[in-house]
Amino acid sequence: MNENTWKIDFEYLKSFEYRIDNMVSLINLNEVNSIMDLGAGHQTLRRKIPKDIEYIPCDIYKHVDSTIIVDFNKGEFYNKKVDVVFCSGIFEYIYDLEQFIKNISKNTNILIGSYHFKNDIENRPDIWVNSYNITDFFKIWHELGFTCAFLDKFNYFNNIFQDYESYERIFIITDNTKNNIINYSVINKVLLQKIYQKIEDTEISNLKTINILEKLIDSIAWWIPIKKWRDNFRNKFFDNFIGGVNISFNFINSLNFRNCQL
Repeated sequence: MNENTWKIDFEYLKSFEYRIDNMVSLINLNEVNSIMDLGAGHQTLRRKIPKDIEYIPCDIYKHVDSTIIVDFNKGEFYNKKVDVVFCSGIFEYIYDLEQFIKNISKNTNILIGSYHFKNDIENRPDIWVNSYNITDFFKIWHELGFTCAFLDKFNYFNNIFQDYESYERIFIITDNTKNNIINYSVINKVLLQKIYQKIEDTEISNLKTINILEKLIDSIAWWIPIKKWRDNFRNKFFDNFIGGVNISFNFINSLNFRNCQL
């Protein structure tokens, strides 16, 4: 039997709430009717979302009376179709991660998650029971008909709790049927921050350059009369500065300007 390494007396750190705050920001909550929180803990997420959203907290421990007790490492799962499944800091503790992801995929169109990928940290704690690189992790989702709509290092959200050598990433997984739930305006701000970082790494880095670039993108893109041309311009611009992950399938949708303003 797989022994759970997450114990009931684990301390729930302030950094966990910080991660949840940033993951919640990726959702248009006014488009959401239901959220399933896997590894809900003290149900911090419940306090971050409107009360009229159906909230389904699942965890191995009953920290809160309303928690649904489920042991994912025994193959258990609470099956109920929801708009969003939320997985904050849980993937690392699942032995049969592929089956766990399959169970999630049957119950939602969108997942908001976090994970410490093998690519990003060499010395993994003993309590983490699996170790996936970026390609293999998203390949599981890809084979189930899902794509990664957003993937970013957690420290792009100014996370003071993680050092640069050992960070986690947060991401959005979607089957592309309910993408109105995804908050693209927040995503695009993060991507713009990446552009700033790349500029700062060059010899021409200065505040004047950054201000000029921001005004240039804003003024040109939003005055292009045809939306398709406007989106193509922005996408090409971001592609040139950001690039993507070079693997055998295209799971990165690095920029989507549906329903968004910079």
